[in-house]
Amino acid sequence: MAGHRNAKGFVLVATLWALAALALLASYINSVVATRVEDATEDKRVFLAELDRRNTEATVLYLLATGRMNHHSLILGEAPNRIDVQVPRVASPFPGDSELRVTGAAYSGLGGARFALQDEGGLISVNAPRFPAFAALLRNIGVPEEDIGQVVAKVEDYIDTDDFLTLQGAERHDYMQQGKTLPLNWVMSSPMEMLDVLGVGELIGPERWTELRPLLTMRPASSYNFNTMHPRVLAALLGLDALGVQGVLEEREKHPLSRLTQLAMLTGKHLEIDEMDLAVLPSNFLRLSVWHESVGPRTVVGIELTPLGETAPWRKDYRYSEPSTTRNGSGISSEPVLEAATPLLR
Repeated sequence: MAGHRNAKGFVLVATLWALAALALLASYINSVVATRVEDATEDKRVFLAELDRRNTEATVLYLLATGRMNHHSLILGEAPNRIDVQVPRVASPFPGDSELRVTGAAYSGLGGARFALQDEGGLISVNAPRFPAFAALLRNIGVPEEDIGQVVAKVEDYIDTDDFLTLQGAERHDYMQQGKTLPLNWVMSSPMEMLDVLGVGELIGPERWTELRPLLTMRPASSYNFNTMHPRVLAALLGLDALGVQGVLEEREKHPLSRLTQLAMLTGKHLEIDEMDLAVLPSNFLRLSVWHESVGPRTVVGIELTPLGETAPWRKDYRYSEPSTTRNGSGISSEPVLEAATPLLR
C-alpha cells in the first residue's frame, strides 16, 4: 500500500511539474507572439509613414512642375489674383483653391505627413561667407563675435581654389595635421558640408547648429528676396524683434516687397544694398522638407526647377535626413502650421 501511495504521489508531482512547464512554455510563446505582433505593427506604422512622406513629396513636385509662382507662393486653382504681380494661373489637380507659400510655412500633407517649401533665395549661402548676411545670421543665433571671424575665414579657405592661408582660417596642411578629410577647395554641394570645415562645428556648437542648419543653402548668393526670406533670416538681416518680423510678414502677404523704401518704412532700417540686388519673385531653387507627425526623420530635398530641361521639369541636387525635433519638423521657429492645404493633398 505504501508503494502504491508513493507511486500516486510521484505521478501527482510529475503532473504538477508538467503543468508548470506547459504554463511557462505557453507564457513564453505568448510573449514571443506579442513581441512579434508589436514589431509587425511598428514596422507597418513606419512603412505607412514613409509612404505618406514619399507620396507627399511626389505630389508637391508635381504641383511645382505644373503650377506658377507669385511673389511668395506656389499658386493653385483659378481664384482671382490677390496681389500686384500678375502671373498666369493653373488649375489645381486637387479640389479647392489655395496657395502654398515658399517661405518655410508648414502644411498638412498626405496622411500624417507634413511639409514645408522654402525658396532658397530666401536663405543664406554657405558659399558666400563674406556676404554680410552670413555674419549677421551667425550673430543672430548667438555665435560670439570673436568666433564669427574664425568661422568666416575657415569657410572661405575651405571653398577657395588656392592653398594660401587666410588669417584665422585653415588650409590643407592644417587638415593633414589633425587627420581630417582634406577640403575640396571648391564650392560646397550641401549645407551639411559646412560641418566638414575644420573647427567650425566646435565654434558654432551643436545647439546653435540645429538652429542654423535649416537657414543655410549652398546656392549662390546673388540677390536679396524679402518676399520669400525665412522669418529667422529676416530677423537677422534687418535686426528685428518678433513684432518687427511679424509686420514684414503681414505686409508681404498683401504686396510684394520690391523697393528698399518699403522696408525702411516698415522697419526703420536702411540697408546699404543696391536696389538692383532685390529679387521680387522666387528663384528656381527650392527646398522641400517632409516629415511625419509621429514617426521617422525629417527629409530635406534641394530642388532645381528646370522647366526647359530635356529630361525632367525638376532636378534633385541634394537630399539628407535629420531628426524631426518639433511639430513643424525643424528645431527653429517658423511661420505657423497651415491646415488650409489639407484638402489639396488628401
